[in-house]
Amino acid sequence: MDLISDGVEKITSMKSREIERKLNLQKKQETKKSVMAENEQLDFFENTFNEKHRFIDSLIRKSPMLPKDELPEHFNLISKEILLLQKYVAASNLFIHNYLLQKCQNTIQELSNASTDLENQLLPKKKFSFRNKSKVNIERPNSVDLVDFGRKGLNGGPCEKQKSIPIIECGFYNKSDEVLRLDKNKLFKQDVSLEQLTNCKVYLEGMPSTLHLNYLKDCQIFSGPVSTSIFAENCHNCTFIIACQQLRLHASKHINIYLHVTSRAIMEDCFDIAIAPYNWTYPNINKDFVEAGLNKQVNNWRNIDDFNWLNAERHSPHWREMEEEMRVEEWI
Repeated sequence: MDLISDGVEKITSMKSREIERKLNLQKKQETKKSVMAENEQLDFFENTFNEKHRFIDSLIRKSPMLPKDELPEHFNLISKEILLLQKYVAASNLFIHNYLLQKCQNTIQELSNASTDLENQLLPKKKFSFRNKSKVNIERPNSVDLVDFGRKGLNGGPCEKQKSIPIIECGFYNKSDEVLRLDKNKLFKQDVSLEQLTNCKVYLEGMPSTLHLNYLKDCQIFSGPVSTSIFAENCHNCTFIIACQQLRLHASKHINIYLHVTSRAIMEDCFDIAIAPYNWTYPNINKDFVEAGLNKQVNNWRNIDDFNWLNAERHSPHWREMEEEMRVEEWI
């Protein structure tokens, strides 16, 4: 009996060791496969990132060779590709280490800076500015609402004598507590600038080519369809009722936007932005949409790209859809 018991114990022990050996072998194989899979995943990520990086870089290098009328859409494509790359990195941050993540984010920032610098160079924003403010009286007579230095100087003299003031198309500058208007004849295909306005209502009943909004406070801006882009920066506590192909909002806070955008809306360094669909109307606005080349049936007002928010799984905390009960239904 003892011999039989010893034999059974030996067999059991052998089986136990064999099972343990197989389990260890399986564990090593699974670990090896996991490491291989992780390496393959990491290699795929790096190859994909580098490929997208090279593509965006080629778009940026191509910019100076394009006709000026193609540049707005071209830089729109670059912005879109940079954002897609940001989202790709954000979606991959579960398996890439911190050093690589930081390296990728730095590369994306370099691409964004290069694109912005080149866009400012090739498509400079036309602003109200004074090279020597200490020598130039920036007070404008109330009768000079439409700034059109292309035809005459600030005081009615030849424009060439006003060398400290750049030529711009039209707009309003440095006004407070006023209601300001421009009609279709003055707006048609113009680059419009609204700058340093406080507590003003501005009505743009027509179709500008571009619209620049800078240093606005406590203002309401109503605009008909802008055929290309609206650039807004350094605005505070304002309401924009605007329609365009592309919106770029920078360094602004506490802004309500009633938006119609056919391409995309991009924001950076912004806070407390509330978005609702565009709902302003005026006579012949539908005709203006057609002439501006904007499809009134296509409105991407909910698709806001926040360059300060890389988490693809969570909504940016910097903007929200405006609550329906808070929306203005009819504008006076």
